[in-house]
Amino acid sequence: MIRVLFYAGVREQVGIFEALVEESSGTLAGLIERLKERHGFSPAEFSQDESADPLSALIIMINGRHIAHVGGLDAPVSDGDVVSIFPLVGGG
Repeated sequence: MIRVLFYAGVREQVGIFEALVEESSGTLAGLIERLKERHGFSPAEFSQDESADPLSALIIMINGRHIAHVGGLDAPVSDGDVVSIFPLVGGG
């Protein structure tokens, strides 16, 4: 199973802290589609620029590594992986 952890505003959106996903297309993109279908995860809600990539308003990590360093949406995800999803936060 792939363990997905939702933080801050993302957790508020989906209503849970953790989801366990048994199957995936094998990529992060496939996993995100499953999260949209099953939990109502909508990356676009976090983007303030409608023309920007909706995922640019999120921090997504696979096993503690930012997706920019492991293949982006094409990054492989498999049994035992932990995916963490955070909104970009600002403030002071």
